[in-house]
Amino acid sequence: MATVEFPMHSRARTALNITGGLLVLLCVTIPFAIWVFYRVTKAKVTVTPEGLEAMGLMTDTVRFDDVERFGVLRIPLVARGLGAVLANMKLDNMGEGVNLVFRLKNGKDVKFISNQYERHAELIEHVTKSVRVPREDLKMGLLSWKWPEKA
Repeated sequence: MATVEFPMHSRARTALNITGGLLVLLCVTIPFAIWVFYRVTKAKVTVTPEGLEAMGLMTDTVRFDDVERFGVLRIPLVARGLGAVLANMKLDNMGEGVNLVFRLKNGKDVKFISNQYERHAELIEHVTKSVRVPREDLKMGLLSWKWPEKA
């Protein structure tokens, strides 16, 4: 399997650039705005045979050999106003965030929003085929996601 890249889609880039522009208005947050603009230019998910690297505002790296559990978490968007419009643009106008969640063998969880990248359905299927554990559907708990009980 070759290396596959999934860049951030244009609506997510636009939403984050608008957010960066709003941060510039506050003057004090200009350094953070510059960081947001820089990270948006580098945003992509790179899937290799060994693992993946998701670069957005944060960078998450997962080695497929280290994955103990893998799941998809769908979080509905319940906001209103300008924030909701920007969030929905970032989420490909789906009204929910589709997150890929990995529980690593060291007990750490790694999560990133997949539907802010182009061809996110293909990304999920590509990762599902690459990870050596079955995909699980996660649910939101009170403060965090909950892994289903193992049979």
